[in-house]
Formats: sequence, C-alpha cells, structure tokens
Amino acid sequence: MSNTTVRSLSRATIATFEELALLFPETEPTPEQAAAPLDVAVSVEFRGPLIGRLVVRASSVVLPALAANMLGADQSRHLPLQRDALGEIANVICGNVLPLIAGSDVIFNLAAPLVHEGGALPSRDRDEPSARVEIGVEEGRVETLLYLFGERHADTPSAQAVAAA
Repeated sequence: MSNTTVRSLSRATIATFEELALLFPETEPTPEQAAAPLDVAVSVEFRGPLIGRLVVRASSVVLPALAANMLGADQSRHLPLQRDALGEIANVICGNVLPLIAGSDVIFNLAAPLVHEGGALPSRDRDEPSARVEIGVEEGRVETLLYLFGERHADTPSAQAVAAA
C-alpha cells in the first residue's frame, strides 16, 4: 500500500464523515469500537484513467446516526434508507479520493453504490486493496478499502474523446 494512497483515502473518509454525516470519527478505534462487527458493506465501481472499486464496510450500529444526520430523525429508523445513506457516503468518498490520487483534471465514471448483505463482498482471486483505512464512529467502526485493478489502456477511448465524437 502506498502511503500517499492511504493518506488520501484517510483524508477523504474522515472529511466525508465530518462534513456530510456530521459524525466525528476516531482515527484510532477504541477497543469497544474495534470489537464491533463489520456487518454491512457498500461498493462503488469506477472507470477512468484508473479502474477499481471503493468499498465501505460498517458496523450496523453506526447506520441510525448516519441516516439521522443525513436524512433527518424520522428517516433514520428505516433500514433501506440507512443503507442508502451509507451508499451515498461511499459515493462521496470515492468522488473525493480519486482526484487526490489521479489528479483533478481527469474524468471518472462511478457506478451506483451496491449494498452487500452481511458485509461480505464479491471478490476475484487476486483482489488486494491498494489502501485500507479504519475509523471508529459512534459505538462501531467503519473500514474503507480502495481497490485499483489497473489503468485504462491507451486504445480505450476517454470520456473526452467520446464526448467530442
């Protein structure tokens, strides 16, 4: 894992939780937070100069506070909306980390966030995260993983080339 990539992922993760969810993460989870299971996950696939996936795994105890702060207290009890809020967190983290690692002048296409029940993720044999960050949030924890599968090949048209055609 590149220190620069880990720092960028940490910066994007912490800023997103603070600014969007109004939750203030602990960079070192407490023993209680560290013991909380990561039982819900969302992933966002992306394509552009880099191809990969961003995954946010969280303790389900974090979701009510996340949804309450993002959607309002009335909405925080609905499990589908809690998962939607976590999906939006993943989307924003992904959108914030990619310019930090690839430059602000490039274009990425992000897929809609996918929810993975039980925190289990589909994986390929050689999937290893390029960066991993874990933070303590409320009574639980959140793990953010960035998978980089490669760069777009030169013969693959860029979004700018497609738009110009």
